[in-house]
Amino acid sequence: MKTRVQQGNSGNTLICALCTIVIISLIGANVLVNCTRHYNITAKQLKAWKEALYAAEAGGEAGFDEVRKALNPSSLPFTTDGWAAAPSPAPTPGPAWTKTISSFGQAGSLSTTVTIDKLTDNTGTIPATTPYYRIRAVGTARLFGLPRVGLSDQFFAGGPNFVANSASRGVGDTLLRKIDFKFDHFKASYGDGDGNNLGLAPVTYPQITRRIELVAVPKYYVFGGALRVVNAFDGPGTAGFVDSYNSKNPTNPNPSSPKVVNNDIPGPNTTSYYGSNPSNSTYLADAHDGDVSVATRNFIEGGPIWGDVTTNSGNVTHSGYQISGTIDNNVPFTIPPLSAPDTTGFAATSSGTGTITATGTSDSSPSGFVCSGISGSVTITNGNASSPTFPYAYAKVVVNGHITGKVTVEKGVTAEIWFAGNMKVKGEDLDNQNVDRGTKTANPGSAGVPPLIPATPADDPNPSRVGHMKFFGISPTVSGTTQTIEVDSPGNIFATFYAPSADIALTGNVDVFSAIIGRSFSGNGNAGFHYDKALNQVQIGVVTDYQIASYVEDVR
Repeated sequence: MKTRVQQGNSGNTLICALCTIVIISLIGANVLVNCTRHYNITAKQLKAWKEALYAAEAGGEAGFDEVRKALNPSSLPFTTDGWAAAPSPAPTPGPAWTKTISSFGQAGSLSTTVTIDKLTDNTGTIPATTPYYRIRAVGTARLFGLPRVGLSDQFFAGGPNFVANSASRGVGDTLLRKIDFKFDHFKASYGDGDGNNLGLAPVTYPQITRRIELVAVPKYYVFGGALRVVNAFDGPGTAGFVDSYNSKNPTNPNPSSPKVVNNDIPGPNTTSYYGSNPSNSTYLADAHDGDVSVATRNFIEGGPIWGDVTTNSGNVTHSGYQISGTIDNNVPFTIPPLSAPDTTGFAATSSGTGTITATGTSDSSPSGFVCSGISGSVTITNGNASSPTFPYAYAKVVVNGHITGKVTVEKGVTAEIWFAGNMKVKGEDLDNQNVDRGTKTANPGSAGVPPLIPATPADDPNPSRVGHMKFFGISPTVSGTTQTIEVDSPGNIFATFYAPSADIALTGNVDVFSAIIGRSFSGNGNAGFHYDKALNQVQIGVVTDYQIASYVEDVR
């Protein structure tokens, strides 16, 4: 007998299986859609988070670039190229300037707002006439996608992880990632950053913001070599030489020191001032840093140079010159013109003659004086000489004309003489009565007399005699032509010269213990040049650039 098989339930089983697959597929698709959506949200937020920092950094760089133009604080450039005075209340103490750069980056989704405000140094480290700056940059990145976050805004609501006013700022990712869907959370809590103008400020599009703050401080020039000129070098004299010494060492050179022969440089003129003890390698080592730098190929050597030489496109070689150090003919550089300082509050002095009493207590706060020229004899005296704690004084003299007379700087005085005309003097006309820290005794190096007196808290902070008399050539000059500085014999010179637009000439048998910045330099006869290495620790009061002293992100 045949058995009949019933197959009616097989269709139902298939339908149930298909329904199960559909349901599972829907669940999987829903999970996939949610995961993809949250992934896209998170990815876009992370992208915007990073781009907001890029925008802030771009603003910081724009602000810093503008600050670097402000070497002359009397003519600040923060009023052109989109910069404007910051609205009131501006950051304190001010003044302050602001600029917004919009629609850059991918699809124009980035913007930055930069605020620069001038700060005042209360420590005396930076002169009051030389400002430093705070740069605040806000980088904003437009946030694309759905206006939601991966971490619930309510999860941490009222919790201890965020600030008390989280109701206005948001919590969770909106706070963590600085996300603003409707209102600017930073302005709601901190206003402009200093607590001004707090309030709910609506945003045009959902956005992420990040903030950075820079502090830019001035960089002062220090003499790192003997001579640095931008046009031409012709020196030293055929019977002279360029070398170096260190005034902090006890047997440093002075005009009465003997010249000692050294065979490091080939040729007949192989002498140098490196102290009265040639057997001591310490002093010999100090003699090899009379470096010369020329910003062109115009280089002519008379006597030997104990140091390195650099030119721009020159053809200087060891075989053709008497040079002890290295040679590099591919070193371009520029030196900006030196603007006249602000003389507001300076005391007017009689033209050409008289006594100036210095009472300033530091390089950053000197006594200020201004005159039309120096044609007679001017003496700068120490008004703090009787002080038991700090018997030193500082002066800044601005000469609006020529220097053709005698300038005397008494012991204990550090003097800056800024002049807009020409200088034509004899070496003996520049009378620097200071002494080096390494030669404080009447007879340095004599038997039984220690030549070096260690520094004390009341000691002169400037170890170099040369660094007590500093000349600055202002450009443009009063005549509108190239400035000239001419120094003839007799007499030796202990002074520095920073005159980037001046042609400087030494004639006769004058010896110059110095460091020079100029347009050109020439020396004839047996004029010698001796660079004091201690000058690389002495700031000369000229701002050559700004540098970033602090760089932080404002994480509020």
